[in-house]
Amino acid sequence: MKKVIAVTIAFILMLALVSCAKSEEEVAAEEAFNAEIVRIQAELEERDADVEAAQAVVDDERPALDDTLKPALQTAISDANAIEFDAPKEPKSVDEINAATEELKKTTYVDQLQSLKDATKALSDSIKQYELVNAPEEAYVIKCLKTVKDVDGIAAATEDHDPNGNLHKDGGYTAQVYFSSPLVDHSYMDNDIIEAGTDGGGSIEVYKTAEEAIKREEYLAGFDGTITASGSHEVIGTCIVRTSDSLTATQQKELEAAIIEALTKID
Repeated sequence: MKKVIAVTIAFILMLALVSCAKSEEEVAAEEAFNAEIVRIQAELEERDADVEAAQAVVDDERPALDDTLKPALQTAISDANAIEFDAPKEPKSVDEINAATEELKKTTYVDQLQSLKDATKALSDSIKQYELVNAPEEAYVIKCLKTVKDVDGIAAATEDHDPNGNLHKDGGYTAQVYFSSPLVDHSYMDNDIIEAGTDGGGSIEVYKTAEEAIKREEYLAGFDGTITASGSHEVIGTCIVRTSDSLTATQQKELEAAIIEALTKID
């Protein structure tokens, strides 16, 4: 009798285990549901790492070539930090689980995170670019000018051969590199690139500080539109990129842009 009872109990337990076992369909549904939650949580973990990296760039006190990029990155950080995700509870039925999984698939923060990465790289690169034009050596300026298409001659002023006489003086430039351009008619100019000055193509003046460069540029701007105008002039870092007044406005801008690109190119 005891043996029969034991067998009966065992059979009942077996039936209970079978009835409690999940179907393959239910297991698959739960796995898919949980996989989506894990995916989203992984995106948020990546977000946290990206925000930390972005904040480090924001906290870098070195100047950037484009000073609008820092507030843009700060906004991107705020947008990323505003992302919130509360994992939903798993529904009971297979159909409900599958429906919830489809909704989870629509949740992704890839675009926002990519925007954060892009903004971080933009500011980081801009900081590196400023370093390239922060009181650069004369040799670096010459090296860059040699890569510019419409520059065909280069000569650096020396203390013994400096038309303005400002080389190495207080408030003066630390380097003055003149260049000639095939876009300019040289038939009426001195063959000496330095003597031809900015008229022959242009020049790059290098100063110790951005403030000195800005002061010089403001001085040059005072002659704009007059018969003594000396061409275009643009401050980039602690340098002033100047182009000949003999060039058209379009040629000035194109040559100026090409020179700035060469000076700020990150290897």
